[in-house]
Parts: sequence; C-alpha cells; structure tokens
Amino acid sequence: MDFAPILSAARLAQAAYIMDAAQAKAAFEALGHMFISQFKDNDSQAVLSIGPDGKTHFSLAGTRFTDRQIGDLIDDLQTDALDLGGGAKVTRGPYESAKELFAWALSVVPKGTVLHCAGHSLAGWRLSYTPCFVAPEQIGSLFAFEPPKGANLAYYRRYQNELAQMVITGCGRDIWVGYPRLGGWLHRPGPMLWLTSTGFQMIDTSAWPGGFNLADHSIDLVVQRLEKLAAAPMKPAA
Repeated sequence: MDFAPILSAARLAQAAYIMDAAQAKAAFEALGHMFISQFKDNDSQAVLSIGPDGKTHFSLAGTRFTDRQIGDLIDDLQTDALDLGGGAKVTRGPYESAKELFAWALSVVPKGTVLHCAGHSLAGWRLSYTPCFVAPEQIGSLFAFEPPKGANLAYYRRYQNELAQMVITGCGRDIWVGYPRLGGWLHRPGPMLWLTSTGFQMIDTSAWPGGFNLADHSIDLVVQRLEKLAAAPMKPAA
C-alpha cells in the first residue's frame, strides 16, 4: 500500500490548523506548496495552495479546540438532521459550514479548477458533503482523517460515485470517529484505513471498533503513524 499520498494529505490537514496567516503560509511552503489564501471566521478555517505537482489543494482545519473557537464546537453539536430531499439527510452544523467553505474556495480559484481536499475531525466530516457543492468533474482526491459520521444511507447512495474514492482514516480507539452515536448517522460505506499502534488494517467503515480514547483523536498522532508506515511499509496488523 502506498502511504505517501495519504501522509502528504495528512500533513496538509495538520498545517491547516495554524491560525496565524503568516505562519500558515510558512508551513505550507515548507511542504513545497505555493500558498494562495487562507479563509478564517468564527467557525471555519481553510487554506488553498498549489502543490509541487501543480494541483490545487483545499486543506480544511478541524475543530480549533485549543484555540478556543466556540463556533467550531457549536457546529460539532448541531447534529440535528437537515433533509436534502429524496430521503437524504445530513448533520446540519457541519453541512452548513461546509457550504460556506466550498463557496469561498470556488470563488478564489479559476473556474473549472479541480480541488484536492484534505481535513481532520470536523474538516473530514465536512468533506463528506463535497458533492453537494462541487461539480463531479472538479472533485479530486478526498482525504478525511478521523471524521465523525456525516449522513444517512440514502445520502451516500445518492453520491456513491463521487465519494467512492474518498480515503477515510481512523486512528487507535478515537472517541470521535463514532460520533454522533445517535440518529442513525453513518460514514461513507466502504473501505477505511485504521491506524493501530502496531501498523494498520483495512476495514469497512461499518466495522469501526469504536472507543472512547480522546488522545487518539489527534492529527499529530495520525501523521506520526503514517510517517512510520511510509518509511517502512508494514503488512496489515493481525
């Protein structure tokens, strides 16, 4: 398994958390990216950049808990259902903030630009709504790290083609990958990369083992484990 692109996306998701624009620019440049712009408001943050491969990357920050951004937490808690019609339902807070973020990104990049997206936690949650706001031909890679559950089965059936290649990564026994625990919410059905202390497993999202470990909900830990796998690829853990 090639962990290099997953690690690259995780590092972008990690850098997206940096609130100071100058420091964020320096971090993205250290990753070999040309910094385009940063979006930041009371409940969302993201960066647009161009990678060494010439592709446009949209990197979203998750819940900025340590920076005391209360708006992010409000989005996390707004898990009431928003009906999109035809039986498809999504969690309201993350969906509505995703709409704002994608509207900004599409207003900045040239028309028709393909977006390669990455995000951790709340950001990975928002990425499950990408097909609602971005034309199919403009959806590039999607990397969601430790995302909570975002929609019901009818939603995922509607966008099964657009989300088929979405890479979902869980880590350890992260408490938030199983959130929200009520309401019938799901992850995108299909494969999921589970990073363990001894390596990794490929499981179906429905087989996520659950857990209540707050320390495992960490983009830093995700990056650390991916770095080990990328440096010395291992067989799936037993």
